[in-house]
Amino acid sequence: MKTNDHNKQLYRDMQEEPYKYSDQEIEAMMDDLDQVPDVDEAWQQFAQQHISSVRPMHTWRKVAAMLIGILMLSGIAFAALHIVHQSQHEERSVTEVEKPQSAVTVSQALPTDTIVKSGPVVFDNVTLDSIAKNIATYHHLDMDFQNNQAYQLRFYFVWNQEESLQEVIEKLNMFEQVNLAVEDGKLIVR
Repeated sequence: MKTNDHNKQLYRDMQEEPYKYSDQEIEAMMDDLDQVPDVDEAWQQFAQQHISSVRPMHTWRKVAAMLIGILMLSGIAFAALHIVHQSQHEERSVTEVEKPQSAVTVSQALPTDTIVKSGPVVFDNVTLDSIAKNIATYHHLDMDFQNNQAYQLRFYFVWNQEESLQEVIEKLNMFEQVNLAVEDGKLIVR
């Protein structure tokens, strides 16, 4: 098998001056092209010329890249855990602050002649009994529970104390199983 450079030169000459070559020479060149090259030998030659000097450097680059990747993934995992822990801690502190029972205790502990600033009170997963008692206490009404099933219902309700008693009752009556009314100085739950 002839070398690649020799074959290239031969092809160029043949294209430029085809009359110089006989049919036998062209067939010999075609036979030469049909031969399967020895890939193993070609690879060994290539490896000797190019890979032997690059291989140690290439290995160190792979190791360095893997270490950098591991450190980066560790940092991301640590940051994610820190964020999750921080958000859970904030949720616990917000839940502890927004307990409606503590607001009820404070408002019940105040004497009747004390001026209380009105504003929204948030009841989150609180029984209707507790909500109704707070509203009745605020408006100086007695309580009358006529429906024992409604006694244990739990709601999320935002009570704006600046609204009139009638508006608050209308909002609560929008719930399907709730029926509140004011009669004879009593807040009645039916």
